Amino acid sequence: MNYWELVMKKIFTLFSLFIIFILTSTSIAQDENYIKGELIVQFKEKISIESFIQNYMDIGMENIRLLSDRMNIWLVNYNPDGKDDNEIRFRVSRDSQVNIVQFNHLVTLRNSFEELANFPDDPQFGNQWALHNTGQSGGTEDADIDAPEAWDISTGGVTALGDSIVVAIVDGGCQLNHPDINYWYNWNEIPGNLIDDDGNGYVDDFRGWNAYNNNPIVPTDGHGTHVSGISGAHGNNSIGVSGVNWNVKVMPIAGSSEDEATVVAAYAYALELRAQYNETNGTLGAFVVATNSSFGVDYGQPEDYSIWCAMYDSLGMQGILSCAATANLNIDIDIFGDIPTACPSDYMIAVTNTNRNDQKNSDAAYGLTTIDLGAPGTSILSTYPTSTYSTLTGTSMATPMVTGAIALLFAAADSTRIGFYKSNPPAGAIMFRDVLFNGVDTLPSLQGITVTGGRLNVFNAAVEISNPIVPVELISFNYEVNGGNIVLSWITSTEINNYGFEIQRQVDNERLTNGNWKEIGFIPGNGTTTEINYYSFKDEILNTGSYSYRLKQIDFDGTSNYSQTIAVNFELVLKFSLEQNYPNPFNPSTTIKYQIPESGFVTLKVYDILGNEVATLVSEFKSAGKYSTDFNANRLSSGIYFYELQSGSYSKIMKMILMK
Repeated sequence: MNYWELVMKKIFTLFSLFIIFILTSTSIAQDENYIKGELIVQFKEKISIESFIQNYMDIGMENIRLLSDRMNIWLVNYNPDGKDDNEIRFRVSRDSQVNIVQFNHLVTLRNSFEELANFPDDPQFGNQWALHNTGQSGGTEDADIDAPEAWDISTGGVTALGDSIVVAIVDGGCQLNHPDINYWYNWNEIPGNLIDDDGNGYVDDFRGWNAYNNNPIVPTDGHGTHVSGISGAHGNNSIGVSGVNWNVKVMPIAGSSEDEATVVAAYAYALELRAQYNETNGTLGAFVVATNSSFGVDYGQPEDYSIWCAMYDSLGMQGILSCAATANLNIDIDIFGDIPTACPSDYMIAVTNTNRNDQKNSDAAYGLTTIDLGAPGTSILSTYPTSTYSTLTGTSMATPMVTGAIALLFAAADSTRIGFYKSNPPAGAIMFRDVLFNGVDTLPSLQGITVTGGRLNVFNAAVEISNPIVPVELISFNYEVNGGNIVLSWITSTEINNYGFEIQRQVDNERLTNGNWKEIGFIPGNGTTTEINYYSFKDEILNTGSYSYRLKQIDFDGTSNYSQTIAVNFELVLKFSLEQNYPNPFNPSTTIKYQIPESGFVTLKVYDILGNEVATLVSEFKSAGKYSTDFNANRLSSGIYFYELQSGSYSKIMKMILMK
């Protein structure tokens, strides 16, 4: 019986109510870093706190203390047992006397990185060697991703600009009520009412999506639950284990296998939610920063899976990086192929599996041009049905390490970087990818067989993403006209941190104000390099006119610098031509005009009637355009002469008459 038949029989409605009942028995707060049952309330004006709490006797509200008399701020508490914290906060926020209400968040002492790493109180954390390797169970000390050191920078699930960070786990499903996983909820959707409340094209998608059956019922799955916990198990909650990011929201999407159409549909859900977030400035959708996939086709070739591979570029255009597990086979993906880790997208990060001794797992694939980095994936302890924990091995376990790390970088980045990312999601996504790659620990076991030659180190990357960057110096900025194009070129200094250049154009000598400049393209920087950097950009022009160009240099920290302005008087040339000289006949001087539609080496020579060369008027490289040159025949005798234009494969001869 299919899903819609279930709906007709009202089974789905009952099931949804049952799910909601289960969910309300566990915390689904947007931020777990607070004291349960406590609220900080700012009132609009001075009030009687005793009268206020009388309105909330049903939840056992009590006054703890006055925090600021001048600002009318009080600390109150309530009985949190069996209650949804967000629901209580929302209820209090609707009170006409209340200005602001928030949770009482926990605060940590900001020790230096060297003095203190941030260790969670999860009872099984000591068995999570991938996060902190002390040599337990025969491992090599520090063969890990340096998670506690990174957590001293951030453990957060929110960006500096207030976006709740989401990772989409595309897998077989998840245990949605596992007490140690912080799942995402679509608060813009009312579950079970058979209406697409938020207009995203998916009915009742309150808890993610099932791409297998095209419905919102996400099944329980051991693999997906395990993967979800690696990226985003609650950290420091005195339960079980810790994820790489303690507070990231996990969006469950069922659709990890069966057929390619299911995979495309699964990715399409994450794409739609993030696109909706971008288009509504966060009012709808979800701030999905990464997808995680642990499935594929051994020996698959990208040319046979063009739609699947293209999904990664589409996701990247919205700002999403996609982490993909490579094959659990000891093969070179560069040679033998794999889907998706041989897909050529810049936005797909291919991951292989390392063990507790920083060696590549003997059953994990590799590839110098296809597999980007390694991450711990051997004997990884994580969440599992039913509300339990289990140890699994595979590239499937390595990949969510990277996914969780990306989410942590978004929490560690300052507001300028996040602002740049949100204003230019594709370029911003590459910025985060490059920081992740720059931070790897180089390993002999991965050098020469992976792109970065290293294993994930989230601490190194978090340090880089949280530090300000010095702008580079622009050495030169030039142009040339080539056919129907204006080609800009520029050179930058040896500074290593430049991110990219926004190219701006102004037409017909308009006033040089910001309001009249139009962005026409973006060129990413060369990343980390110690050499002079050369860049170019081609602007296709359809009309003759006057154009001005400038560069907006954008750096990792979000700062911008404008270059000097280049003015171009552009006359559109679409074809080669050589005109009749004027005057003709002439004595002793005449003018010859010609045009070339593309840059190239040009010769213009004059011959007598016997074919002897008597003059070379032009012999040089010229940009596309219209030209005129004078010919003085003062030393020649009267008679018939020929002039020939040559440029590339083009050649034309014309006749002229000298009469003295």
